Amino acid sequence: MKKVQLFSVALVLGLGVLFSSCESLKKMAKNHATVKYEVKPDPLEMHGDKVKVEINGTFPGKYFWNKAMVVFQPSIVYEGGQTDLKPFVLRGVKTKGQGTVINNKTGGKFTYGDEVDFVPQMEQARLVVNPVGYPEKSAAGQEVADAAAAMKLAKSLRLGERQLAEGTMITSTRIDKEGAKPATVPDKYEKETVIPHLAHIYYLVDTYNLNWNLALNKKAAAKAAIKVLDSLFNTGMAMKSVEIKAWASPEGEESRNQNLSDNRAKTAVKYFNTAYDNAVRKMARKQKVKPAAIKQDIEPSVQSMGEDWDKFLADLRASDIAEKNTIINVISSHNDRASREQEIRNMTVIYKQIEDDILPPLRRAELRVNFLEPKKTDEEIAQLSLTEPSALKVEELLYAATLTDDKDNKLKIYLSATEVYPEEYRGFNNAAALYIERRQHDEARRLLETALGLQPGDGAVLNNMGAVAMAEGDIENARSNFENALKTGNAEAGFNMGMLDIKDGKYAKGVSAMGGEKCVYNLALAQLMNGQLDEAKATLNCMETVTADAKYLLAVVAARQNNKADLMNALRGAVAEKAALKAQAQKDVEFIHFRDDAEFQSIVR
Repeated sequence: MKKVQLFSVALVLGLGVLFSSCESLKKMAKNHATVKYEVKPDPLEMHGDKVKVEINGTFPGKYFWNKAMVVFQPSIVYEGGQTDLKPFVLRGVKTKGQGTVINNKTGGKFTYGDEVDFVPQMEQARLVVNPVGYPEKSAAGQEVADAAAAMKLAKSLRLGERQLAEGTMITSTRIDKEGAKPATVPDKYEKETVIPHLAHIYYLVDTYNLNWNLALNKKAAAKAAIKVLDSLFNTGMAMKSVEIKAWASPEGEESRNQNLSDNRAKTAVKYFNTAYDNAVRKMARKQKVKPAAIKQDIEPSVQSMGEDWDKFLADLRASDIAEKNTIINVISSHNDRASREQEIRNMTVIYKQIEDDILPPLRRAELRVNFLEPKKTDEEIAQLSLTEPSALKVEELLYAATLTDDKDNKLKIYLSATEVYPEEYRGFNNAAALYIERRQHDEARRLLETALGLQPGDGAVLNNMGAVAMAEGDIENARSNFENALKTGNAEAGFNMGMLDIKDGKYAKGVSAMGGEKCVYNLALAQLMNGQLDEAKATLNCMETVTADAKYLLAVVAARQNNKADLMNALRGAVAEKAALKAQAQKDVEFIHFRDDAEFQSIVR
């Protein structure tokens, strides 16, 4: 009888515990609405192909049962499925183990965070949570992996589903993938090409008269230089400048040497004037015009250099005179010019090679005439580039493309360059750049493959290959090409990397990368996502053509600024140009607070 009584007491106590635990969890479920959940951001946002969720929870006092364990595991629920976030354990003060403790008397707070891969269905999704509570004893010391595992335990109970947020903003995906900046390679055409020519006239010691029978003037190199100069005069090429300098050898008295160099310069000027006048008269007769009609008015720059001490030492060092170092030391030991000049004279008596080989070439005048290579006029180049491109040199043909603002003519010129100069990669690359601007990526790729074969590793070509890959959605290939182009210093690749920064969720970096440009859609998107709403609005409004997609983005900016008038105006313009944007706007979480507005509904229907 006593055993029966004891059993009955135990049973009653056990049922009491069971009843107590069930009632305590039911009470938590009944009062679940009193728990506050704050979600950041709300709605959710997709950044860098991820959705990041942060939840701050607050439990009121007298809510959390001291012996309860709760598995808090939110889910993103969407059509066709759901994505469960990681579980998070909360526990009462009379429990043990891992988890955040919540006090029954005072209540408590917790912070939860997780990040999951974005799937397109999440745009129209709900973030919900239905925590699972159970008595600690039900787990019997075993680890509970998640909410589903907790529900399998005895006495477990769902506390009730709560919707924490609705929808996911995907504005960061609105990148204009065809908006990459193409790169062209500049031509090397010179508007002015200088052809310098140097000739020398040599003089007998202590004289300044022109003597073509002098041995140095009869040497092959000297004769050839004068002959070429005369022939260049006869071509009629324009001269940019004429520079005449004259020297004396350093063994004479200084003032005497200065006078000699003065007079030798005058002799050289006289030669120049005579030779040029003769050439002008010859050309005038041939063209049947007066000499004054073709003669260029040019004044030579004349310098009388005096004695050439520096060249004397240089030539002496370069000579094969055995004692040259001793000679140089002896001469250089004299500080005053008179003593040094006398020492040179002394050495010429001892070393005849100084007199015969070192000093004579110093007695000279130098004529440096800078001719200008004849050029076609810009008008001639522009005309030939479209009518007879084969008549132009490669640099002229590539330069011709810079002379027109007509994109069709530019493309025609670059394509002509690929035909006339098939070994030159710039024609292929620059034509491809124009095709990229036209968003004709198949044509661009064909040309770029040839350009890359001709010039492997060129930064502009790599950038443009990246632009084509980006437009086709091949992000990995685009990134590789842009990065390699950036290593070469290609500026356009830096801008284009900013597009990938948007995709990666690195908006500030994207703004920085594209900040050198103005009035560009992708820059505006980066600014918007970086919270720079006023800047994004200004960037979009200053675009040369505010496209339908740009107007849609203006509507998003207005929605974030809670500016209904601007939102409706921009959205109305966007859907008028691109009807497909109506369906996008209907489900776009950016407009969640305006969905029930009659004006909004009239625009997107």
